[in-house]
Amino acid sequence: MAKRGRKPIEINWEEFEALCAIQATLREMALFFNCSERTIERAVKKQYKANFVNVFAQKRLKGFISLRRQIWQFALRGNKTLLIFLAKQYLGMADQVIVNLPGPPPRNEEQIDLTRLTDAEVDELERLLESAHCRKLLPASAETTITVTPQKADPSAGLRAEPAPGRSVEVAPTPFPVNPTDQT
Repeated sequence: MAKRGRKPIEINWEEFEALCAIQATLREMALFFNCSERTIERAVKKQYKANFVNVFAQKRLKGFISLRRQIWQFALRGNKTLLIFLAKQYLGMADQVIVNLPGPPPRNEEQIDLTRLTDAEVDELERLLESAHCRKLLPASAETTITVTPQKADPSAGLRAEPAPGRSVEVAPTPFPVNPTDQT
């Protein structure tokens, strides 16, 4: 009696790893090997004793190394665009953009009177402040005035709350943007 079903798919694991290195998707690999995505997932689990996602994440790093090597080589051969890109990424350099807007310059401080806000608006403001990685800033009462100061190079510049007479409010400093390429 003849066997039923499709002939087993043989996957060349060197080709599989090369496809991972060039960031080929599971769908593209299935097309390349002329099988289903599920077949590749099962074969990977059998071959590597791990699921496809983990194996792919490990094997694609080889492609990142090749790409990084090529970028460095082109930059060192004088590709100015790549030199600028690498200087921005690794040396923390940046373009300085100056924007001149028509009209008078903005005031340094603008007073916002929270007594005019509804309870729902105060709750939404508290939620927004907390989601910006701040502690709970406002008391239950809306009798607080917030001074908004444009953020400057000083990390402590930012939101400040001025309590109504006889009240005190604890204010966390506004988080300063962190650039992972800064080497300070």
